[in-house]
Amino acid sequence: KLAQVMGIHHNTLHSYLKQNNVSYKYSLILDADLDHAVREFHQMKPNSGVHYLTGHLRQLGLQV
Repeated sequence: KLAQVMGIHHNTLHSYLKQNNVSYKYSLILDADLDHAVREFHQMKPNSGVHYLTGHLRQLGLQV
């Protein structure tokens, strides 16, 4: 869908991502485990937003 929104062919997008070492795969994680990781983060940093949460999850090796 991203390629469609950008007005390019999906193969072009795939090639660009590969050339720039951009991973677009998501981690396999159970909902309960993801919920636990999110709860732990919000306990440590209750005023942080979604971008900080995403960064924290990446530090844990998760791509969501």
